[in-house]
Amino acid sequence: MAKFLKHFILILLIFSSIIGFSQQERGYIRKGNTMFNDSNYLAADTFYLKALQIDSNSIEAKYNLTNSQLKQGNNDIAIKGFNEILDQTEEKQILSKAHHNLGNAHANKQEWDKAVDSYKNALRNNPNDKDARYNYAYAKSKLAKKENKKNDDKEDKDQKDKKDQKDKDKKDEGNKKEKDDKKKEGEGDKDKKDENGEKKKDKKEDEEKKKSDQEKGKEDEDEDKKEQNGEKSKPQNDEQKKEKQKKAKAQQLKKKQAEQILRQLDKNEKNIQQKLIRAKMKKQARKKIDKDW
Repeated sequence: MAKFLKHFILILLIFSSIIGFSQQERGYIRKGNTMFNDSNYLAADTFYLKALQIDSNSIEAKYNLTNSQLKQGNNDIAIKGFNEILDQTEEKQILSKAHHNLGNAHANKQEWDKAVDSYKNALRNNPNDKDARYNYAYAKSKLAKKENKKNDDKEDKDQKDKKDQKDKDKKDEGNKKEKDDKKKEGEGDKDKKDENGEKKKDKKEDEEKKKSDQEKGKEDEDEDKKEQNGEKSKPQNDEQKKEKQKKAKAQQLKKKQAEQILRQLDKNEKNIQQKLIRAKMKKQARKKIDKDW
């Protein structure tokens, strides 16, 4: 009996301690809520953290601390805290509030797609939450505007890219045309230059040939004069004599050929004249002669 009494007293002390800690935790949460309502968020955080030191699994203390971070604009911390709460509870009322405030944190960051999902989940857990319904519609309209703007920006970008590409193609075409024109002009100048060069070359060759012929003719003329005047030419070797004889024979042959050609031309001309005379006589009408018998 004494042993049982001893155990009972121990359990009672433990239970009393738990109740005492629970009451102390609740006291910290109440003080934190008072500071929160006065917008004294830093003081509220202090009391919520003290409550969590007593019970680290206190959903109420953790929710209130996270909500205080949201009020202070610490959206990333708030998003992390609300997601942890959602993983730790299945109570619909807390789930609805956590999703609602999670949506507010995403809305503050203009993450409208995530905000829409959070408000939608809040309404699933509490369809009567009017604030969540209003915020859901607001976030949805913002998301639609964002999507429209994104599409408009994409369309503007596509049009700009097309225009830039068109301008680039036009510029490239102009550069290509200019390059081709310069190339053609260069080829024309080259052809003209080559033509002028060929003309100059031909002219120079003609002049040199003419000069050579004149010099040769002068030499021949001087030689003839010397022979006519009885001047003795310089001693010549056998090869020079043979060459001179060759030239003399060639000149005689050319002279004979020229005389033959002239005789043939005269003969042809006479034949042509005789043919013309005979043809003319044939064309003339014959006169009829009347005889007197």
